[in-house]
Amino acid sequence: MFTASTGVRFRFGPRRGDCPEAQVVPLGGGLLDPPSVAEVVDHVRAHGYDTILTSALTPDEQRPFLDAGFRTEEDLYLLLADPRPVDGSTTRRHGTRTTHRMRRRDLSRVLDIDAAAFSSFWRLDRIAFDEARTATPSCRRRVVSVGGPTRRKVVGYAVTGRSGDQGYLQRLAVDPGHQGRGIGRMLLDDALRWLAHHGATTVLVNTQPDNDPALDLYRSAGFTDRPGGLSVLRLESRSS
Repeated sequence: MFTASTGVRFRFGPRRGDCPEAQVVPLGGGLLDPPSVAEVVDHVRAHGYDTILTSALTPDEQRPFLDAGFRTEEDLYLLLADPRPVDGSTTRRHGTRTTHRMRRRDLSRVLDIDAAAFSSFWRLDRIAFDEARTATPSCRRRVVSVGGPTRRKVVGYAVTGRSGDQGYLQRLAVDPGHQGRGIGRMLLDDALRWLAHHGATTVLVNTQPDNDPALDLYRSAGFTDRPGGLSVLRLESRSS
């Protein structure tokens, strides 16, 4: 954690795999302006990093970073919904399958699914997964499995967060070999039901603009695009 002189708090996330990049995550606490960003950049570079990525930022959050020389690396759609599942899907049961609590022993398989479902830029490692899990005061982790009790295989997972009355679908992934079988919708319905039960009034999710299956899933559940979306920004390495 680092607090700039203007009172803005920043958290430094993990590097992505072996990439020589630091990630900065603004947490608020004061006026976000170019001098604050410059102060954080100097702090990060003093710890040996030249190239810096931000977390996914709204257009308003991006302005001081862009003014400080950051450029867009990746864009995301941001979608918003009422957390109540549509089409009467208010239970966790779809046919004979149900979601189950994610256990520690599931993590390796979950990360394999994540790596298969997302491009290298967006994949989670163990550290990034733990950060997603602890990003909100309340968190729900669920999996869907196939096979019997002794040969259970996880084929999809979701991480859902809640802070007050705001819900977040933080991660949802299905093994590509099991997509198109309703597993993603089962996990989404479970997440929306849990959020509604615990008092969330809105839920946010983001995904890549070219992820048509995810966009179709979210829009079929009542999500609508929030104007402006999100962007991850990059500050390139300093020239030698």
